[in-house]
Amino acid sequence: MASKAAVGVRGRSIFRELGITFFISVILLLLLYTFLLPIFFIAGSDESIIYMMDDLGRSYEEAAQVDPNAPLPETYLIRSAFSLETLPPEMARHFEDETLEPLELYFDEEDQECDAEGNCKSTYYLYLYIYPLEDGRNLYITLESTEEYVEGSEEDQVVIIAFAIVGFINLLATFVCARILSKRLIKPIAALENWAQSLDSENAGEAPPNFRYRELNNLAVKLSRTVARISEFVEREQTFLRYASHELRTPITVIAGNISLLKSRESDPEDAIPVERIQRANLNMRIIVETLLWLGRESSAPPRVEKLVPAKLIMGCIEELDYLKGNKPLTEHLDLSEDEAELPKAPLLILFGNLIRNAFQHAQKGEIKISYRDGVFLIENPVATGKKDGAASIYEESFGFGLSLCERIARRMGWEFTLEERDNAIVTRLVLKETRKP
Repeated sequence: MASKAAVGVRGRSIFRELGITFFISVILLLLLYTFLLPIFFIAGSDESIIYMMDDLGRSYEEAAQVDPNAPLPETYLIRSAFSLETLPPEMARHFEDETLEPLELYFDEEDQECDAEGNCKSTYYLYLYIYPLEDGRNLYITLESTEEYVEGSEEDQVVIIAFAIVGFINLLATFVCARILSKRLIKPIAALENWAQSLDSENAGEAPPNFRYRELNNLAVKLSRTVARISEFVEREQTFLRYASHELRTPITVIAGNISLLKSRESDPEDAIPVERIQRANLNMRIIVETLLWLGRESSAPPRVEKLVPAKLIMGCIEELDYLKGNKPLTEHLDLSEDEAELPKAPLLILFGNLIRNAFQHAQKGEIKISYRDGVFLIENPVATGKKDGAASIYEESFGFGLSLCERIARRMGWEFTLEERDNAIVTRLVLKETRKP
C-alpha cells in the first residue's frame, strides 16, 4: 500500500480533559467540605450537648422518683435549677430576654479580659437546656466553658501543619487517581486508533481485537464493516475502470486506423479538411479518455507534462465548438497571450473545452470575452438582463457534470477554479500553476 502522510488532527485530548475535570471536581469537593465542615461540626456539637443534658435530666428524674430530695445535676461546668431566676445571676442575665421553650438548647457567648483595642484573651460560652419533668416542672440545666486565646501557640501550628499535609496528600492522591483512571481509559482508545489506521482491504474482514470496553468493541466492529464495504466498492470501481479503459481505447484505435487509411488514399482535397478534423477530434478523445481514467485512479501517475502554448489549445477549442453558437448574435473578444508553459495537455483540453462549450451553449446574445495572460484563463459569459437573478445557480445547474469535472480536475492539479456573477455576466476564472518536468 502507498504510504500516507500523517495529517494533524485538531481537537481536545481525552486524557487531559478527564484529568482536568477530575482534578477540578475534587478541588470543588474539598472546598465544599471545607465550607460545610464548620456547619456540621457546630450542629454535631449542639446535638451532643443536647443528648448529654437530656440524659442528665432523665437521670435526675429517675433519682427523684426514688428520693424526692435527690440533688440537682451539678458539676464544675454544669449547674441546674427549677427556674431561670434561681440560677446564678451571671448566668441568668444571658437568657432573660429570650422566650424559653422546653427541649430547646440556647446558647450565648461573651468575650472576656478585653483591652482598649478590642483584643480579648478568652471567650465565655454558656449553654442552657430546659428539660420538662413529669410533675410539670422544668429543669434548667446550664453548661459553661471558656476558650483562651494564645497567639502562635504550638498546638495551633501543629493543627495548621497537619491540615496542610492532609490537603497536599489529598491533592496528590487525586492527581495519581486521575492519571491512573485516564490511562486505563486512554490506553484502549489509543489501541483502537492504531488498529483503525492499520485497516485495509486485506484485513477488514478479520474479527477486531478486544478493546476491553463494550462501546469500543462495538465501534471497532462498525469500523471493520464500513471499511469492508468501502473496499468492495473500490474494487468494483477499479474493475469497471479496467474494463472501461479497454472498451474505450479499442474504438478510438479503430477510428485512428481508419483515418490513417483515408489519408493514405488519393482523394479530393476538399475531403482533407474534415478528415483532419476527425483526426484531431479522435486525438482529443483519446486524451480526454486517458484523463478521465486518471481521475478515477487515485494512486496513478499524473498526466504527462509538455511545453505548449495554452492560447493555441484555446483557439482549437473555439474552432471545434463554434457550431454551438448556431445563428445566435454572439461575438468573441479574444485576448490571448502566446506565452509557452510546461503544463499537462489533457486536463487543459477538458477544462478549456468544457468552459468554452458552456459559454457557447448558454449565451444568447452579446459578446463572450475570453482571455489568457500570465497563467490566468478568464471567460465572461453574458446573461440576459431579465435572467440576472439566480444566474450563477442556473449556470451551475446547466453546466452539470462539466462543472463538477472542471472542479475535480482543478483540485487534483492544484489549480484555482472559481465561478461568480458580475455585471450581467458569469465570470469563470482558472489560475494555472506551471508544472516543471522532474
